[in-house]
Amino acid sequence: MNDNESPEELGQKINALHLWDAILPFNWIVKPLGTVFPYFCTILKGDGKPVCVRYLMIEGWQTFHDFVRTRVDRNWGFYSTPMELPHFELVVGVAGDVHVFRHDPGFVPRELAEPERSLVRKILWETYGVMMRVESDRELPLRFATDKSMFARVETSAGWIDTPMEIPDPRPHIEKVSIAKALLAKAKDLPFGQSESVELDFRIDLGVVTKEPRPRCAYRLLAIDPATGARVISDRTSITPDGGLKAMWEGLAPRVLTRLVERGHIPGEIRVCSGRVFRMLRPLCLDIPFKLSLHDALPKLEAAFAGGGK
Repeated sequence: MNDNESPEELGQKINALHLWDAILPFNWIVKPLGTVFPYFCTILKGDGKPVCVRYLMIEGWQTFHDFVRTRVDRNWGFYSTPMELPHFELVVGVAGDVHVFRHDPGFVPRELAEPERSLVRKILWETYGVMMRVESDRELPLRFATDKSMFARVETSAGWIDTPMEIPDPRPHIEKVSIAKALLAKAKDLPFGQSESVELDFRIDLGVVTKEPRPRCAYRLLAIDPATGARVISDRTSITPDGGLKAMWEGLAPRVLTRLVERGHIPGEIRVCSGRVFRMLRPLCLDIPFKLSLHDALPKLEAAFAGGGK
C-alpha cells in the first residue's frame, strides 16, 4: 500500500474494479493490528440519485448483529436506518465521485479525523485485495461459513493473514419503558374521547439538524386528527450523550402521554404505522383504555410529515 494514497483514492481504485454486484451478497471482516473492534464490510446499493453504492465498515460484533437483525426486520431494536450505526462509510456517487464519512448514532455524518483516515486507509486497502481475489474465487468470503465463522483479514505483527473469526451470540436485546405514576394518574383523570382517533409516528427528520459543532440529527413526533388534519402533537428531539437512541426510544411513551395530558383529553384510538412505535407505546395500554392499532400505511399522516413545519 502506498501510504500517500488517501481513503478517497483507494475508493476510486475499488470502484474501478466494477465488482460491486459480484460481492453484494457477501460480508467479511477486516481487523487492523491494535484496533479494539473488528470492522464488518458490507455493501448497500443506492438508488443512483445521487448515490450508487455505499460500502459500510461496521464497528464491532454487536453493531453487526444489530445491522443483520434490522435488515431482516426493520422494526427490530432502535436503529431506523443504517445511517445510525457506528461505522465508516465509503460513498460512490452516480458520477463516480467518492467520499468517506464517519457515522455515529444520532449524529450527522462527518468527514474523517486524521487518525481515522489512517485506519480507514488500511481497511480499504484490504478491501481492494479481497475484491480482486473474489474476481477469480467467488467462494472466498464463504470459506469458513460452515464453521459458524466469517472470513477475516487480520493484521498480526508478522503481517496480514486470512483467518476464520467465530461468530459470537448476540447480547440479549432489552427494552424498558418506564412511566411515572404521577403522569399516569393525571392521564386517568382526563376526559376520554371514545370516538376520536389519532394517527401518530416518531421518526428521524433528515431535513433538520441541531446547530452545534457536531450536529445531531432531529427526530420528530407527529400526531394528527385524521378527520380534520389538525396536528395533535408536533415536536422534535435529539439524542442525549448519556442515553443515546435507546433512551430516546424508551422515552417515547411518556413523551406521548405528556403531550396528551397537556392537550387535556385522551383519544379512543391511536393508529401507528411502525412496529417499533407500536411496541414502545403498548405499555400505555396497561393503564389507559385506548385502542392501539398498527396499519400498513397512514396516508394522511404521511402527507402531514411531508408538509414539514414544527
